[in-house]
Amino acid sequence: MKTKDLIHLSNEELTSYVYAIQEKLQNKLDSGLSIDDIIDEEDPFEELEPILPQEVYPILVLNIINNIRSDTIMEAIIEGLQKGIKEYKNKIKE
Repeated sequence: MKTKDLIHLSNEELTSYVYAIQEKLQNKLDSGLSIDDIIDEEDPFEELEPILPQEVYPILVLNIINNIRSDTIMEAIIEGLQKGIKEYKNKIKE
């Protein structure tokens, strides 16, 4: 999914998207790949980067890599994404 599509998702859809990335990454880690191997192949966070505030990025990465499924952490991530989406939409209007 591209960034231009992500900016139209609801909070529930964004949550599902983050969990889908998390699941895909965990499957690759479980297969024996290291996080460095995975990132050398592809950037699993590429589509989120334009809408992800800098302060939320490490929370998202650690959440996904460590397979954390905390509602509190996910709420913080979604709140950050919504802030980033608003800023992204304002930039593309200019």
